[in-house]
Amino acid sequence: MSGSAYRQFEIRWVDLDPTRGAETKKKRPCLILQDDVVNQGSRTIIVAPILPGHKDWPFVVNLKATKSNGLDKERHVNVKQLRVVDVTRITNKQGALEKRYWESIKAALGIVFDLKLD
Repeated sequence: MSGSAYRQFEIRWVDLDPTRGAETKKKRPCLILQDDVVNQGSRTIIVAPILPGHKDWPFVVNLKATKSNGLDKERHVNVKQLRVVDVTRITNKQGALEKRYWESIKAALGIVFDLKLD
């Protein structure tokens, strides 16, 4: 599948193994962060893992399960655990992140990279 099939803020299943140390492991839902223009024809995609539960960290965005995002329970996106993955690691679409979370994702990325996004 070519990179153009992936859309920013989609939630897709990604096989994150093999890993080392404290990296997020196994096959799990991930949020595609890379812009659609960059995705066109790209063989690699930037994703952030979606992990179980609620966290009160500034680089995390907590999500509620909805029909639109396809999540089964409360989860969180950890943007500190960004990964660049080959498209062969990406499989089924789970859903899409609602627009109400987009600014929070961008703010969390700004914290991780010390970016001023005003």
